[in-house]
Formats: sequence, C-alpha cells, structure tokens
Amino acid sequence: MSLLGVDLGTSGVRVVAISAAGVEIAGAARATTLHRPAPGIVETDADEVLAAATALLAEVAAHDAVAADPPEAISFSVQGEAVLPVDAEGNALAPAPVSMDRRGAGLADQVTAELGAGEVQRITGQPPHPMFSVYKIPDWTGPDVRGYRCLGDYVAARLGARPALDTSMAARTGGFDVDRGVWSADLLAAAGVPVALLPEVVPPGTMIGKLSAEAASATGLPAGLPLVVGSHDQASSFLGGGGRFGSAAVFSFGSSDCLTVGSPARPGGLVGTGLASYPMGEGRWLTLAGTAAGGWALDWFATLAGVAGPAERDALFEAASPEPPQVLVLPYFAGSGTLDNDPRARGAVVGLTLETTREQLARAFLESSAFELRKIADALTERGVTIGDVHAVGGGARSRRALAIRASAAGLALTPVPGHAAARGAALQAGAGIGRYPSLAELPAPACLPVAHPDPGTAQWYAAQSRRFRDLYPTLIPHDRSFSDPKEIR
Repeated sequence: MSLLGVDLGTSGVRVVAISAAGVEIAGAARATTLHRPAPGIVETDADEVLAAATALLAEVAAHDAVAADPPEAISFSVQGEAVLPVDAEGNALAPAPVSMDRRGAGLADQVTAELGAGEVQRITGQPPHPMFSVYKIPDWTGPDVRGYRCLGDYVAARLGARPALDTSMAARTGGFDVDRGVWSADLLAAAGVPVALLPEVVPPGTMIGKLSAEAASATGLPAGLPLVVGSHDQASSFLGGGGRFGSAAVFSFGSSDCLTVGSPARPGGLVGTGLASYPMGEGRWLTLAGTAAGGWALDWFATLAGVAGPAERDALFEAASPEPPQVLVLPYFAGSGTLDNDPRARGAVVGLTLETTREQLARAFLESSAFELRKIADALTERGVTIGDVHAVGGGARSRRALAIRASAAGLALTPVPGHAAARGAALQAGAGIGRYPSLAELPAPACLPVAHPDPGTAQWYAAQSRRFRDLYPTLIPHDRSFSDPKEIR
C-alpha cells in the first residue's frame, strides 16, 4: 500500500507517494506562476495548478516504486485563502487571488467595523485580515457564477470528488464559525457572500469521492481511487512534520513562515491577538502565526544582491557572516507578522553603515524570521499554550548553517525534518481517511536530523537584539502610515 499527497503551494505543486510506514518512495514537483497584473493584486491560475497536479500524479504513478506498491488514496495540502468563482460545470471563471492579494482590504475594514474585531475573531478563530477569501469573493457576481472554490476543492472536484472543504480550510476563508462547525451567517451577510454558493464543510480526513474515469485516464491511476478532503497547508505540514498535539510544534520555513501548535482544545486568550486557530477534529485544535513574506523576503534580498538561481541563492545564505551583525531586518515585506496583524506594515533594514557587508545582511535576513518565531513562541506561552519541541520543515530547514543561526536567534532548539512535510502530511491524511491509521493524532513519525541548539555564546546578544526587534515595529508605524504614492502629491 502507498498513499499519494498533493501539495498545492503558492509557487508550485508537488506530489509525493509514501509507504504505509510514512516513508517517501517517489515524488515530483512543478513550478506555477504568480501573476501581478496591478499593485496589490497577486493571482494564480487554477487551471495551471490543476494541470500541474494531474501531470505530476501521472509522473509519480509511473515510478517503479509506486508501481510495485500501488496507491490506495489521494489527499491534498492546500495554500490557504486563495479562492475563485466557478460556473455550473465547475469551470474556473477567474484567476484565484492568493494570500498576498490585497483587493479585499476595504471590505475587511468594513466588516470589522460592523461586527467588531473581537467578534470576528471569536466567530472565525482568525484575526480580521484582507487576505481571507470572503473579502475577495464579492469581486465576482453575475448569473454565470454558480459557486466559489478554494484550490483544494477545485482540484479535487475536477478529479472526481464532490466540492468540500475540511474545517481548517473553511476557517481560512474567514467566514466559518469554528465553534459551531458551520458557515457563519452573520459574517457572510456582512461580507455579502451567499452561503448557498460555498462548498460543504466536512471533518478532516473525510473521503469526498473517487477518481473519475477521465482523471484516471489522465493520471494513469485506477478509477475509483479514494479522494480524501484536503487540509490547510500548515495543518498538513504539522501532520507531515511530526507535530504532536500538546508535545511538538512545527515551524515551516517557506515562502511564508509559520509556527503551528496543536492542543487538545481551543486555546483561550487569543481574541485580540494575531494568533489564529481552527479545529482539526476529535476536539483537537491547531494554532498558528507567522510572517507572510518570510521566504519571499530572502528572495527579495537575493534578487537585490544579483543572485539568480536556487543554488546561488543557497550559497548566498550559506556564506552569511560568522558573527551576529549589528543590523536588524524587519521582514514585513507583505505586511506584519500575523501576531501584529497589520497588513499596512512595511519591511525595514536598520543599522546600516558603510562597513556593512553582504554577508552580514544575509545573516540579518536569516535572523529576522527567528526573531518573529521567538516573539510568537513567547506570546503562545504567555497564554498557556504548550509548544513542546519545535520541528523545522521546508526549504529553509535544509541548511544546517542557516538553521543554527535561526536556532540561536530564536533561543529555541530546532529539530530539522527532511523531505516535504506538507505533501507527506497530505498523504498521511489520505491514509487516515481510508482507515489505514487510527486517527490524525496517531500517524507514523518522520525521520529527524540532529537538533540545532542555540549557541550559548550568543544568547545574551540575541536576547537584547530580540528586544530591539520587538521595539522596531511600533517605532516605525507612524512612518509606515505616512508613505503616499508620489503621484498623489504631485
């Protein structure tokens, strides 16, 4: 028996096959394109994502290891917030705005003013923010629009499933009542979103259909293969990265950075913070916070430094200065970290001199995500949320040197988990959905690499630097708010 996981990411799609023991036996990936047709507009083409997923399923299905260990189910890891309108046949009618897209800012402010920020977060588990799907949906109206889909349910439906979201993905639309387990009539009415056009919501691990004959022909997989509802990518990374409810958290270093922590109940004290939470079935909850542009900030610096390909980018950060620099980076290049929940915040680099080197800047950019992790971990601990061990997953966890720098800056031991956590988590969820594993809390543990421990020699410096990091955002708020488009003041 093998299981297939499809990771529908912001910048690409990945498919992996794992054995019953949870070991990856085959995998393939393909980049997809983000389109920026106007300021604040960032979209992906759902049909490009579907085509990539279909082609990659076919590629993985043809692998010798998979042919020898036939797949028994498919599930999905899904980027949150991206949404699109569909017609009566389920065809996409427009590109899907991703989390960075800011078209919903005005409506988000309007709904928050009407209901109150605390009430929005109490209902949805998510702090008010324009990234959420419900604030983008009213862009699409008219007789041709017969429904709204997130990327996971769109792809699954095209493969043969009925349109359905699990509770994690429903929560990331910003319109789901997480305690009652239903769409929120009050919030959707305030946003002007018809509940009848939204997908069904089901518990994580629910089977939602079988691979159609048409999809089977396109992928080389058997018709009738069970399709299990997908989960939010951070939930999938938690499952695939060895997260354990109450004892091990997962920090994902990706395009966006995110700490995901499991607990046996909905944590209290989160209303009024940027900490988001959602149910994962059987009374268990995940709480998360991160930086919207963690990895993208590194990409921005690499581009500015004249670095082109992935190998050169990795080399840039491997060459980071051996000593902590007297430079601070605020990585709020697409708004603040979710803890501060300020989409209008801007990034900053502070402490530059004529002697500042490229290597020092590279280290400062690496440290920035760790300072945000430290800030999030402290906020959770203050509210009684047990973090436990921290597993590190994603592209940023591959480099021992970068991970050691981040462990020291965060003041936390980081356990690297190799492989592709989100795709692995999706495959494990497929197994739970067909009964191969007892529950999502009892999944095969991943292989882990040696722990990166904080360097005691830099502990005092990083404690002070972390305090300076926390002071930087509120200090810069008036300046962030003062920027205007030069065209407006000519």
